[in-house]
Amino acid sequence: MLKTVAVSANRKTGPIAVTYRAGEHQTYATCPKSCGLHPAGEQGAELVDPEYLAALLAAVPRNGQAWTYSHFPAELLPIAKPGETVINASCDNMLDAVLAMDAGRPAVVAAPAGTDWAGGIEYRGRRFIQCPAELAEGFTCAQCGGGRPICARGDRDFVVVFVAHGPSAAKVGKAIPGGCYAAGGPAAIAWHGARKTGRADDAAAIVEFARSLPPGSLLRHHIAGDIGRAA
Repeated sequence: MLKTVAVSANRKTGPIAVTYRAGEHQTYATCPKSCGLHPAGEQGAELVDPEYLAALLAAVPRNGQAWTYSHFPAELLPIAKPGETVINASCDNMLDAVLAMDAGRPAVVAAPAGTDWAGGIEYRGRRFIQCPAELAEGFTCAQCGGGRPICARGDRDFVVVFVAHGPSAAKVGKAIPGGCYAAGGPAAIAWHGARKTGRADDAAAIVEFARSLPPGSLLRHHIAGDIGRAA
């Protein structure tokens, strides 16, 4: 089920286009069960949905940019060609992020709540830089990179760090399931709503939505949700 928002009110993304993807019966059904942030007791996907993945890659506004994040293993994620949606490997730890980057995938990592990444650090030859929207009040994806958000750059040579936030942030970086930032708050409300108001033919819907946007638009796919085949 795909929910689309042409102009988001999300404080972090700013007024850009976004999507949410949920299962028809279980909100987390498109997310991999293997994700370290996956809450205990929630249904998860075992496999990538190839039809949806192909549509996602093609779902880019004309002369615009699109990006997203996936918690599936980095080796399962395609390397975007010019004009395709950039899929960031969303990693649970720094080593996995380095390995993903070494394999040619842009990577991000979830860091424990309260940790300080200002100025960035280097680990195993890779630079780790915190999301600019977390470092400056009022800064959003709409302003990032001078109109070319860093997460939309598939060829970047550094890892983007997102410090844990949301109602389950205390679980991030610990050997317990959970920590998903969309487990509560406005993101959770919109995500759960996708099961009721989203389109079931999500592969067709995501391409149509991207094509409907004004030329040059920015599109952040999957504020919540992933590329899994929902049961």
